[in-house]
Amino acid sequence: MDKQNKLCATFAKKYSENTIALSVSIILALIFGINSPLHPWLGTEAGTDSSVFKTVVMMMERGYQPYRDSFDHKGPFLYILNWLGNRISPYNGIWWIEVTAIAITLFMLYKTARLVCGKLSSILTALTAFSLAFPYFEGGNFSEEYAMPCIAVALFFFLDYLLNGRISRLRLIISGCCFGMVLMLRPNMISVWIVFCILITILLLKEKKIKEWFGFVLWFSIGTAIVLLPIFIWLASKHIVMECFESYIIFNMKYSSNETVRTTFGTKWYSFFHFYNSVVFIFAFFGLISHMRRLEKKISISYMVYLVGTILLLTMSGMHYDHYGLILIPAVVYPIGLIFSDIENLQESGTSKTAITLVALYLLSSLILPNWNNSISSIPLKYEQKDEVAYMEVTTDVLKLIDEYTDEDDPISVYGNWDIIYVLSNRRHATRYSYQFPIGVVDPTIMDEYIASLQRELPKVIVVAYSRYDETIGEFLKKNNYSVKFCTNRNAPEKSTMLFVKE
Repeated sequence: MDKQNKLCATFAKKYSENTIALSVSIILALIFGINSPLHPWLGTEAGTDSSVFKTVVMMMERGYQPYRDSFDHKGPFLYILNWLGNRISPYNGIWWIEVTAIAITLFMLYKTARLVCGKLSSILTALTAFSLAFPYFEGGNFSEEYAMPCIAVALFFFLDYLLNGRISRLRLIISGCCFGMVLMLRPNMISVWIVFCILITILLLKEKKIKEWFGFVLWFSIGTAIVLLPIFIWLASKHIVMECFESYIIFNMKYSSNETVRTTFGTKWYSFFHFYNSVVFIFAFFGLISHMRRLEKKISISYMVYLVGTILLLTMSGMHYDHYGLILIPAVVYPIGLIFSDIENLQESGTSKTAITLVALYLLSSLILPNWNNSISSIPLKYEQKDEVAYMEVTTDVLKLIDEYTDEDDPISVYGNWDIIYVLSNRRHATRYSYQFPIGVVDPTIMDEYIASLQRELPKVIVVAYSRYDETIGEFLKKNNYSVKFCTNRNAPEKSTMLFVKE
């Protein structure tokens, strides 16, 4: 009876801790969400990539299909999430999905840290890891943002199994679902599954636990199929499986290959150190190195492969867009937790508390509180301005002219990468390509196809994004009698935003 009471007390205590941790995670996610231009209070413009995803979804809502009718090279799950966001609320609805992803990530960061250290240390560990989100967020609604909770959940399950032997069919299914979602967002973010599935396979086969390994594979595969099959059925029903494959796989291979001017060894080298060179990552990196000669050596070595492999995969394209680094947030939490675990295990009386206090003061004052203070301090002002529309002046001017010269059913084209114009004007885009840069640099045939399609369709309005006026679009506009109705700098059209109307 005493044993049963003890188990009940332990469960109640753990349930209470998880409830508090999840509640705090939700509150922090809501506070962090003020940094998004898609916050319901803010009438601001979505970021460049986010606008592309919104444009694809707008086309889907009009009966067009992604990849075939509206080109982009991200995974189909990203458009599904944005479509679901529009079901919550047009334009701003995706923000609630972002907040959910951030809340789950924060909660799982804490849970992962708790595998190796105490409550206070776990809070500091989670907040330190999440401090990377502030420089890497870049307005949000990126595939990396939605991959974060999936990676964090899978990482917790892997580590809990490797450290404590805890596993279940449900965990395997959930891990498989997470793998499937990330695979349908961007395949170069699956390093956690590559490394730890291989490690667990080696350990089980070495111990001749063949039956257990087959069970793991079965339930993990079921979880993956739960995500992949509905997406494949949807793509097949719309007859866009090949278009998806060509855009999502073939084009991204070009995007990351050394055949493009964007991708060289030098750009990849620079990108690697761009993400390596942060206090948090270096802190985690050397924290992991200090555990290489300990009992958990096989885990530490594998984790180092995962840590370095993650950066290598995310810098495949040679680009170093900061939002790529979002997937490093769950990756650094375990090594940072190990550092706090070492501090907690100091044997000398009082040394542990003093060391934790000093480390906590440093992390709070330099990495954690300044970022959160900025977010919290901006909340009242943003609430007071919540009914105001804060588009850029040039955006407002262009939207007025589009409304003047076109009807809602008329397609337009934006030359450059400024898809927010389609979204805010509620106009579908002419041709297959809502934007042409940088994709036209990666694959020059896209520019040829775009101009040829533009010649056939001759939309009433063509907008040239800032500094995108060049000989290619200039010759087309002159040949087809388009006249300029708006130009931010007529003395330097190559450094202007322009709007042309078909005469």
